[in-house]
Amino acid sequence: MNTRIQPLMDALLGSVHDCELFLRRLELCARTLGFEYYSYTVFSCYPASRPKMQIKGNYPAEYLADYRKLRAYLQDPVIDQAHHSTLQFHWDEGFYQDKPELWWRMAQFGISEGWSQSIKDCYGRLGILTFAGKKIPEQSSQIGAHNETFFLWLAQIAHKTLREALISVNDEAIKDVLTLREKDILRWCSEGKTSEEIAMLLGLSERTVNFHIGNSIKKLSVANKTAATAKAVYLQLI
Repeated sequence: MNTRIQPLMDALLGSVHDCELFLRRLELCARTLGFEYYSYTVFSCYPASRPKMQIKGNYPAEYLADYRKLRAYLQDPVIDQAHHSTLQFHWDEGFYQDKPELWWRMAQFGISEGWSQSIKDCYGRLGILTFAGKKIPEQSSQIGAHNETFFLWLAQIAHKTLREALISVNDEAIKDVLTLREKDILRWCSEGKTSEEIAMLLGLSERTVNFHIGNSIKKLSVANKTAATAKAVYLQLI
């Protein structure tokens, strides 16, 4: 283990019950890896049209205020990439070629390049850890591999520590856990099967299938079967 990294890991693990202390130590991790800025962003991914967003970090207050006010996160390429992949990625000016005004705004505050890593959980929350600065620190391939592994671990521990404090599952969570039968039926619904077809496939009556669909609709707090299926897929329940 890299001699710089082990003490940082130990310190973070010792602060998981104190969010403010954890954030200060996360900032130290960023600076140790050669980055000036860090941020942890968490989204409630459902409903997709009105996502909740919370962000913590040491980005300049003026930049963060504009970012929130203008809802720039709805068009930020880094956020879009994080939604579609949980692989770690590097971003720079070229990454923002379709949204140059967003990169220009960040660059005014010394945020020109960075690393980002996203983590998703079973409640539909997306956490994104970013380390950023004017330039990505130069490093050997061996040190780079160690740092990438460390960064993935940091994203996981940050999501575990901060997600509930920033966006409680009570805001967006399922009120009850779906039963195996309800999951089976919604899974068939996601493939376009009708209640009659599902009944034949599972050896049930159509009335029973509709009963389970109705329960799923109530548990997922949605209006109809289509919305229930979409939400169950989005939250990775089926």
